[in-house]
Amino acid sequence: MSSKNQLFRRQPTKELALEIINRFGLKDFNDNHNFARQDLISLKTVETVRELKSELEKYYLPCKARTYLNDLNCKNVITILRQIVKPHGYVVYSREKYIRGDKFIIYQLIPSEQRFYRPISIENNKEGGCLVLFD
Repeated sequence: MSSKNQLFRRQPTKELALEIINRFGLKDFNDNHNFARQDLISLKTVETVRELKSELEKYYLPCKARTYLNDLNCKNVITILRQIVKPHGYVVYSREKYIRGDKFIIYQLIPSEQRFYRPISIENNKEGGCLVLFD
C-alpha cells in the first residue's frame, strides 16, 4: 500500500534529481561543495531550472506546480532542490556565514542520516536557578 504524497503525483526519478543537482554546480548526490545564492546567479541556475519546468510539472501535483514552478527565483529553486532530493535520502543543509560584515546563507547537499539536531538543554542547579547548555 503506497502513501499519498502531498507534493508529487509520482516520485521524481533519480535522473531528474541529478539533473537539478547539476544546475546548482554540483556533480552528483555525493558532491559536498557549498554554494550560496550568489553562486546561483553566476551559474544562471534559475534560468536553467526554468528550462526543466515542463519536465518538473509531470511530477508535481498541479496545485503545487503552480506554487513552486511559477515566478522562479533563487529562493524558489533552492526549495525545488530540497523537495527533489528528499525522496532520495538527501537534504539541503543551510547555515549562516558572515563575510566582511555581510550575512550569507551557505547551502550543502548531505545524506539525510548526516543531518543532526542538538537541542538546547536546560538543567536545574542546586541554588534553584537554571543552566542553559548549548552543545
